[in-house]
Amino acid sequence: MKEQLLGKIARYRIFLQQGLQIPDENGDDLRCIDFNFDKYIEQQLQIEHEQKVEQEDQKIEQTDKNIPELELKLNDQDLEGLLKDLENVQFDGEIDFTKQNIGDQTLIRLSVLIQKLPISSLILADTKISYIGGLELGKAIPSSKLKKLILTNCNLGHSSNILMEQSQYLEEVDFGVLGNKALRYLSQQKHELSHLGFQEDPKEVWDVQTKELFLRSIPKSLLSIQFQIDNADHKKFVGIAEIKCQENRDAYLRKQANEYKSKDLDPDHPDYYDCDDFKVNAFKFSVKSYLSNVFESLLDESLYYLEKERQNVLRDDAIYHVTNELLPQSIMEDICQADGSLIVLAKYLLTKIKK
Repeated sequence: MKEQLLGKIARYRIFLQQGLQIPDENGDDLRCIDFNFDKYIEQQLQIEHEQKVEQEDQKIEQTDKNIPELELKLNDQDLEGLLKDLENVQFDGEIDFTKQNIGDQTLIRLSVLIQKLPISSLILADTKISYIGGLELGKAIPSSKLKKLILTNCNLGHSSNILMEQSQYLEEVDFGVLGNKALRYLSQQKHELSHLGFQEDPKEVWDVQTKELFLRSIPKSLLSIQFQIDNADHKKFVGIAEIKCQENRDAYLRKQANEYKSKDLDPDHPDYYDCDDFKVNAFKFSVKSYLSNVFESLLDESLYYLEKERQNVLRDDAIYHVTNELLPQSIMEDICQADGSLIVLAKYLLTKIKK
């Protein structure tokens, strides 16, 4: 499996060395350099499941599964060339190295890279990055365009404090493993994060005072929070934090709805006409009005047609009762169709729309 990951890197490098964007399988520009190990394993298992392999191939496959997982993952040296070539393009997407066998060496390279390129997201969950890498990343964030940073289950030690100090530049963060002192320090930071995540350091359990301090510090901007906690003593803490985020989400949605209504209904609202692109919006409005009129007319015609069909059915049914003779096949079909009013209506509408 690792050979396939290395092959993917080689394909990426071919494009990067020519100053081109990395295409996906459909030929579109790829906005994510995705080496998420879990996703990759899932894709491979699905491919193996879908393919019909011979018995001998199945035995080889089983042998491969006995290889230690660590040997299947990418390391710092594997990614060195890719990150170097990445400097040749104006990449502004996401880089995901979840569960790869990488450490501070890769994180230091990424810290340099985010200052040169407008990279929006770094996902480094379940990697081996530590204090040194976190220190360099914290220094680089103010000079970057980074908005999302995910370090789930990473233990950066004291350098996590430096990352917390840069929260004002970010929107979504998972700080990884935090002890009691780190959580207390996080509670003292002012930020406007919309998503926050962290995990408890089992060697430094959170105390009651620290948890209360954190709950009081939750800002109105925080819409979601993600914990990975096995300690049963934290259930109340987790529940209160989630309730606060739910209240924030409700308030945010109400605010968005009110802003939309004020813009949509008040001609004096500065965004009522969307003046920055008036011609485009005027065209959209014209198309909307046209389609509305067309479908309204179609519906009126269809209802008239349906009523006409019903009258035909009543007429044909009366003829049958008088003559006591079976009706022609075509008339019988009309009767059956008219019994399903929605079917008649839908068929008429589709015919008219095609025209």
